[in-house]
Amino acid sequence: MAEKRDALGLPLLFLLITVILLHLFICPFTKVEESFNLQAVHDILYHRSNFEKYDHHEFPGVVPRTFLGPLFLSTLCSPVVFLSSLLDAPKFYTQLIVRGCLGVCVSAALWHMQREVRRQFGSTVAGLFCLTCASQFHLMFYSTRTLPNVFALPLVLLAFSSWMAHKYGSFISLSALVIIVFRSELCLFLGLMLMMSLLSRKLRLLEMFYYAVPAGALSLALTVAVDSFFWRKMLWPEGQVLWYNTILNKSSNWGISPFLWYFYSAVPRALGCTLLLVPLGLLDRRMRPLLLPTVGFILLYSALPHKELRFIIYTVPVLNLVAARGCSFILSNYHKSWMYKLGSVVVVGQLLTNAAYSSVSLYVSHHNYPGGVGLQELHRLLPATSDVFVHIDAYAAETGVSRFLEQNTNWRYDKREDLSPGSPHMKMYSHLLMEANVTKIRLLHHTHQPLAFVEGYNNIALNMFHFPPFSVRLERKTVLLERMNDVL
Repeated sequence: MAEKRDALGLPLLFLLITVILLHLFICPFTKVEESFNLQAVHDILYHRSNFEKYDHHEFPGVVPRTFLGPLFLSTLCSPVVFLSSLLDAPKFYTQLIVRGCLGVCVSAALWHMQREVRRQFGSTVAGLFCLTCASQFHLMFYSTRTLPNVFALPLVLLAFSSWMAHKYGSFISLSALVIIVFRSELCLFLGLMLMMSLLSRKLRLLEMFYYAVPAGALSLALTVAVDSFFWRKMLWPEGQVLWYNTILNKSSNWGISPFLWYFYSAVPRALGCTLLLVPLGLLDRRMRPLLLPTVGFILLYSALPHKELRFIIYTVPVLNLVAARGCSFILSNYHKSWMYKLGSVVVVGQLLTNAAYSSVSLYVSHHNYPGGVGLQELHRLLPATSDVFVHIDAYAAETGVSRFLEQNTNWRYDKREDLSPGSPHMKMYSHLLMEANVTKIRLLHHTHQPLAFVEGYNNIALNMFHFPPFSVRLERKTVLLERMNDVL
């Protein structure tokens, strides 16, 4: 029976992997928030034991992050990377492989969750759960992003599945690992589940300590040992992140949002039309205990002023599960009345609407990485044998540039941040990749001339008399400058 259930779920696994990889291939570049983990994977794969060349020594970031995620990911994808190196494939393909492996991990965790959903609620709910996840832009888009939240996501999904199955040993061990190593704020989400199990007497207090103490000690010892080695000082990275973001509240330096922002902005955008069907799923009493820690986590985490959708990405699959139960209630009663037939149309319609929204969002996101496109354009315009010394400014570095795009070993790439366009030191660079700011370009007109401009997303224009009734407007975002021949 178990083998039959697995066989039924395999097409859903392939669906999730396909959609996630589609998002990856359409948006192959990364943003600055992903840079630490991505550069760390690059350094582990290419610099290996030459620790002096590791990127984090030069660009440590605001707070240190753990190397355990990059170590795991680089180990996982190393056989495919080795094969690509034998084929002499460009290093940029390695970035796709690395992110693709992370996406497969998220897909496998979602599939594992649907197996438990299938066991408890039936195949219809499991199928609708996977279809709903695949139809939503943000969950699929973030699944290949090398963010600490995404490294934590598969572990959270595995822990949640264990909690659903009352496998408290696995639940507590996975919770300890993900909280101590990757995202400390998950103590709220997973802690609420633990509290519910204790209050309902499904888990005894001594049993909790039996699993929690060794799991917590091992997780802490692992991250301190590994990260102290890489950072060259005694360090618990996530402890510093907790202190910086929560105790000192320094995360608010990156902007603050109203208390209820997650509820009226982030959750509706993440779920799309599926949000309308979440209340219907609560008709099944078994869904209410699953939703309680999810809503509780969002509510408690709203106390932190700085908010981003990715901070609550773990709650999206749970909300999708509750909505999938509501959808299955409608579909299973399809033959009873015209009301259910109309409801079935709504169920299918919300999936199609989500998919349409995802398509538009994906198209817009494709034009959101002018830095990465600019560096690729430089490689296309100049032969690999050229003597190139290129400076990459902060804007370009934040919008797609990574070490994986440094394709030619004889070229020199520099991302130093202490130079301004008017600095005399700019003369030493044969090429500049920078923000297409007219004022900055004019400051360089005596030494460098434009080689190419890269356009990026500006806004969306609506026109109800055309199909589709919108168009994406682009504008110049980055520029490639080339040093003039008469400049020393």
